[in-house]
Amino acid sequence: MANLDAAIANIAMPVISRDLLSSAATTVWVVNAYQLAVGVAVLPLAALGELFGYRRVYLSGIVVFILGSAACVMSSTMAELIASRALQGLGGACLATMAPALIRSVFPHKIAGRGIAWLALIVAVSSTVGPTIAAAILHLGDWRWLFGINLPIGVGVFTVAIIA
Repeated sequence: MANLDAAIANIAMPVISRDLLSSAATTVWVVNAYQLAVGVAVLPLAALGELFGYRRVYLSGIVVFILGSAACVMSSTMAELIASRALQGLGGACLATMAPALIRSVFPHKIAGRGIAWLALIVAVSSTVGPTIAAAILHLGDWRWLFGINLPIGVGVFTVAIIA
């Protein structure tokens, strides 16, 4: 979910720039804010996962990601969207950081590599199909749907993660 979202925003930058009356240089921060938040937060979140438990940090990350996505949908200015993307990036960092740790703790040691391989496959596929999905969403609707689609998916992921 977080990886897919990182890929889809790139496609929407011209549409977002036009809709929010922003320069291309400013609009780039829609992508940069997300990536910067992920990059800055990965190591501290790994430490938090060690302290408070991977599952707890992962669940918190889903909630933050959903809140960030909702804020993106409701953004009416470029500054709001950039700040919302930074919040979304913090949630995405929780997901990206905790997923390998959770796989390592869930899979038996002998087959942990398979779990990591499945994760790598999912990351690769989401990065690859992200632009195509973004183009389809933009063809059918407003750029806000790119972030709005995360809301039902995020709630579903959170529900499954709570049950598991």
